[in-house]
Amino acid sequence: MTFNSPNKWMTQTAKHLPDNQRVALYIRHCERYTDPPDGDYSKLLLTPTGILQANKMGESIDRKIGICAASPVERCQQTMREILKGVQKPYAPDEGTQIIPVEAFAHMAGDPRPKEVGGVGWYEYFNFLQNGDSKGTRGVTLKDEVKPILDGIFNTTLTSPDSHVLDLICSHDGHVVMLASALFDFKTPPYYTDEWCQYAEGIFFFGTRNNFTAIWRNQTKTFTDFMIE
Repeated sequence: MTFNSPNKWMTQTAKHLPDNQRVALYIRHCERYTDPPDGDYSKLLLTPTGILQANKMGESIDRKIGICAASPVERCQQTMREILKGVQKPYAPDEGTQIIPVEAFAHMAGDPRPKEVGGVGWYEYFNFLQNGDSKGTRGVTLKDEVKPILDGIFNTTLTSPDSHVLDLICSHDGHVVMLASALFDFKTPPYYTDEWCQYAEGIFFFGTRNNFTAIWRNQTKTFTDFMIE
């Protein structure tokens, strides 16, 4: 599959995705504005660069688009719309296809808000999750966060075995990081580094909820009955 991603590893990985599998791509939204004046990050939309990123990704896709889903947060819905605007006609989703809002792709069980407003702290929260520090997360485990996301992925997309179809999901950096932490033992410090999930970066999935393969940063792993119970 051709896929022109801002993240080079994803462009390379897409070339080697199996043609005989339906694939779902779960990504962070494209570049957004920063620092909302009222502190409400949910209102932040894509920058012109973010819109261009999404358009270019869509233009490059040469696999039929199937199901489209996203966090209800507007910048994720916007990212998905802008990707679809770029998709060439032979690969565009069927007429009438809607972007499905999925709360699990926005919700978090814990409170990673800044400490000054009563939260755990953004990067601190994910570090606590990764290290199993339930005191730091105030009782929330990585499984508490990740199982609903995985269930949402497989309940919404990858619902039929059609080959050469790409399902698209747009969510948030924290959700991609939590998935990568659970599936690939991805670790992040309690502060920002360039290892953090980048704009439009994500994870490829194929298979079923009981037996699926995931690809993240050139790592491929297969999982059986992972976080089913």
